[in-house]
Amino acid sequence: MNKSGAVHPWRGQQLLSKTCVVPQVVRANGAGLHWHVETVGTGSRAVMEVDRNVPSEPRWGLEQRLGEIESTVKGLQQSQSKIQTGTVGAPQLANGSQSSIPESSIPPEPPGRYPASAEMGEIDASEDAIDGMGAIKFTDEEDCGYFGPSSNVAFVRHISLALAKASGQSQMIQTRTDSSLPSANEWTRVTRPHYVHGGTSEGTFPRSQRSVNIYTLPPEDYTWRLIKEYFQKTGQLLPFIHEESFCETYFQLKRTNFTMARRTWLGLLNMILAMATTLTVDGYPSSEERIAESDVYYQRANGLCERESRTNNSLELVQYLLIVGQYLQGTQKSVRAWTVHGLAITTAFQLGLHSPRTNQDFPPLESEIRKRVWFGCILLDRTLSMTYGRACMIPEKYIKLELPTADIQVMGQSPVMDTRQRMDAMYFRATIALYSVMYQIIDTCYGQNLGLEDFLPVAEIIALTLRGETQLTEWRTQSLPSLNLRVCNTPLCSQDLEKLEAKDKITERFNLVLSLRFHNLHILLHRPILEKLLEAHGGPTNDTETTMMHQVCISSIENCVESAIIIISIVHTVVLSSGWRRDLLGAWNYSLFYTFNAGLVIIAGLLVSPKGTAAEGEVAPSQWKFLESSALYLNMAIEALQNLDRGNRVVQRIVDYLSQLALAVLSLSSGNVDATTILPSVNSYELFSSTNNHQDLFPLRSSHQTIGQKEVPMDIDLSEFTLETDLDWFTRPL
Repeated sequence: MNKSGAVHPWRGQQLLSKTCVVPQVVRANGAGLHWHVETVGTGSRAVMEVDRNVPSEPRWGLEQRLGEIESTVKGLQQSQSKIQTGTVGAPQLANGSQSSIPESSIPPEPPGRYPASAEMGEIDASEDAIDGMGAIKFTDEEDCGYFGPSSNVAFVRHISLALAKASGQSQMIQTRTDSSLPSANEWTRVTRPHYVHGGTSEGTFPRSQRSVNIYTLPPEDYTWRLIKEYFQKTGQLLPFIHEESFCETYFQLKRTNFTMARRTWLGLLNMILAMATTLTVDGYPSSEERIAESDVYYQRANGLCERESRTNNSLELVQYLLIVGQYLQGTQKSVRAWTVHGLAITTAFQLGLHSPRTNQDFPPLESEIRKRVWFGCILLDRTLSMTYGRACMIPEKYIKLELPTADIQVMGQSPVMDTRQRMDAMYFRATIALYSVMYQIIDTCYGQNLGLEDFLPVAEIIALTLRGETQLTEWRTQSLPSLNLRVCNTPLCSQDLEKLEAKDKITERFNLVLSLRFHNLHILLHRPILEKLLEAHGGPTNDTETTMMHQVCISSIENCVESAIIIISIVHTVVLSSGWRRDLLGAWNYSLFYTFNAGLVIIAGLLVSPKGTAAEGEVAPSQWKFLESSALYLNMAIEALQNLDRGNRVVQRIVDYLSQLALAVLSLSSGNVDATTILPSVNSYELFSSTNNHQDLFPLRSSHQTIGQKEVPMDIDLSEFTLETDLDWFTRPL
C-alpha cells in the first residue's frame, strides 16, 4: 500500500481459477511414447500416451528420456510456484487445498521478466512516433502515418510556417520547387538521425521488461471501488454497458472464484479497471505510478483477449474493444487505437448491431444495449476521424437505428422510476446529434479527410461555414433544451462553479463535457478560414485578396477565438477548484486536447491580426478587440494544463510546447516588452529546458518533417526540453 492508501495491482492479488480456459500444452515426443505436460490449476501433470504403431527402443533410451521429462516437469512446477508468489486470496491448488502462506508474507511481483507459461500475457510494448494526444516521439526507425486536414498535425503545420515567416525565417524553409503548404492527401513522415537514449524512466521499468499475470485481480474492496469509479464517470459518458448486470455478474463470479468467467468478460473487467485508474488523478504519489498501474490492467486484458478478438464475435467483445480504443487514445499507441477501433466496427457489423430488423429479434433490454454499443462505435469513429484526420469508417447513411431511449434503465444498480432522472440517455442522445453535425463538417469542410480535393476557394469555405453554423445553432437552441441540458455560452468563472450543487454532479458534468465538445466543434468549423489567413500571412501587405479576406473573415475568427476562450475558462476553473467540483471534467486526455487546441486558435489569431496602423482599405485594429484578452487566456491555458495532471509526461510536453509558442507569438506582437512578464505561469513552471533564453525559439536542425515530396522544418526545436528517455516534439492529438 502506498502513502495515499491506494493498493497496487501487483500487491495483494487475487488468483483467478483457470478452469475456464484451454490449458497450455508442452509436448515432448519420443518413439513409442507421447509425453505432454498439462497446466492444471496451479500445478502441472505429466501425461503419457502409448502409440502402439511405433516399435519399441532399448530400455536405457526410454529411461534417459524419462529423466529429461522429469527435469522439464520439475522446472515448470518451480516456474509456476514463482508465479504464484505475489498472489493472495488463498488460491486453490491442483489438489483442491488452500495455500497456507499468510498474506503479509507474500512479496509483490518482481519487475523482471517471468518465465514463459500459461499465466503470462504477451506485453504490448508498442509506442508510436505520434501518440493519441498528438505528441511525436522519435524512435530509431522512420515512422509514417496519414494525418489529414482536420488533425492538429495539419493545424500546427499552418501555424509553424506562418510563425517562421513572421519571425523572418521564411528563407530558411527548404522546399523543392513549390513553397506552398502541402496538400492534405500527403503523408506525414517524421524522421531524425539515429539517437541513442540513455537510462530508463524514473522509478519504472521499461514496458518491454515487465510481465504480468493475466489471472490476477486487485483485492476485492479495491476492485469494487474502481468499478464504481468507472460507472460514475466514463460509464455515464458512454453508457453502453448495463451496470446492474455487470455488477451482478461480478459478484456471482467472485463467489465461485471466477471459475466460470469468460476471457472476454475478464478482459472487459480489466479494461474497466484500467480506465477507472487513469481517471483517478488524486490519491497517487505520482501520475507515473498511476499510469503504470493502469497499464498492468491493460496488459492483462490484452493477454486475455488478443487472440479471442481475432477468432470470436460477441457483443461483450465489442464493448471490450470500444473501451480499449478509448484507453489507447491517452497513450502512445495511436496506431493500435485505430486498429482496435476498426476491429470493433467490423465485429459490430458481423453481429448486425447496425440493423434495426436484426435488433427487433432481441428482448428490449438486450436490444437497447446492442443499439447503444453501435452508437458507441459511431461516437468513437467520429472522434478518431477528427483527431487523426482520417475518413470516418461508418458513413452517416448507415445510421438507421432509433436513438437510445430513457424508458429502459441502463445505468445505476437501483431502479429509477422517473425516466427524466435517467440523464445518461439524454446526454447520449445529445452527443449523438452533435457528432452527426461533426460528420457533416468533416465531410464538407475537410473533404472527409480523404485528401482527394484541392483547397476550396474562400467564398465556398464561407458558405460551408455558414451552413455548419446553422446546424450547430439548431442543436444548441432546439435539441439541448428538449433534453434538459445546456452548454456554456460565456466564459466560466469560479463563482459559476460555486453555484452548482453536489446532488447535480452527474448532470453538471454532462453540461460541461457537452460545452467542451460543442465549442471544440465550433472551432473545427471555423478553422479552415483561419488557416486561409495563416497561409496568406507574411505575404505582400498590399495584396488585395488578403485584405478582402481579412474584411470578410474577421467575424469567423472572432467566433473561433470566443469558443477557444470558453474552453480554456471551463478547464481552468474546474482544474483549479477543489472537492467534488474538481471531478466535473471527463478524461484528462480529452481536457488536454481541447485546451491545447484552444490555445493554438488564440496563437493563430494573434499571428494573423494586423500590427500597427491600418493602411487604406485594411481592417482597422480596433475590429480585433476580441484578442485584447488573448494573453490572459493563454496564461490560463498554460496554468490549467500545469495543474491538470502533475507529473504526466504527455501533459508536460504539451505545456512546454504551448508555452514556447505563446512566448514566440507574444514577443512578435508586443515589440520590446518581455513576453515572459505577460505569461507569469511560464515563469512559475519548470520547463524541461535548463535555459531561460527565449531569444531563439526556432533554430532549425538536421531533423526535419518530410511531407510527401516536400521538406519543411519542424515547428519548434524541443531538443532542449527532454526527459531521460525521450526527445519529444508535440504536433498533434485525441
